Amino acid sequence: MSATDKAPEALISFEELNHLLVPLGALNSPSELHGMLCGKLTGGQRLEADQWMEEALVFLDVITSEEEGVVGDDEDRGQTELARLYTVVLSQLEDSEFGFQLLLPQDDAEMDLRTRALGEWCHGFLSGFGSAGLDPSAKFSAEAADALRDMAAIVSIGDGMDEDDAEADFTEIVEYVRLAVMTLFSDFGTGPKDEGPTLH
Repeated sequence: MSATDKAPEALISFEELNHLLVPLGALNSPSELHGMLCGKLTGGQRLEADQWMEEALVFLDVITSEEEGVVGDDEDRGQTELARLYTVVLSQLEDSEFGFQLLLPQDDAEMDLRTRALGEWCHGFLSGFGSAGLDPSAKFSAEAADALRDMAAIVSIGDGMDEDDAEADFTEIVEYVRLAVMTLFSDFGTGPKDEGPTLH
């Protein structure tokens, strides 16, 4: 990163985004939403602001009040944070200093919650990556193929965690997923498709 480059913005916390989304009736977790977005961007898809907002709200199964011409403060803030999420995630993925982070519950949360969120994150990522419109003829390196298979296995991570070594194992798996996503983004996400202006 050059002296003129800015470090990417900090990602909103899992707890804060969850606090904003739950009152809106969101059915999917912030982790799964973040994973889905990362998957789409890693697969090379770029969305305009209104496209991203529509996809996010549909994914979360949120019904907004815009049709009635009334948007409450909580709803407005929730949508603002969803819009910001796109720009922050893309800037983190593009960060030459590898500042990308997964959106997961804080370290002091119960391990069951954290492992479930990681599984949901990987499920969202695979869903987003698979729907990104990747060229069917795209070549997958052995490392990329392994990463995708491993993420598919991590979807059910909570079923096989050894409680005695859970913290160390969980940290190691999160770091593996983080590095795998950056590798996949380097392979498939750095050449945006020509879909009009991107959200910056």
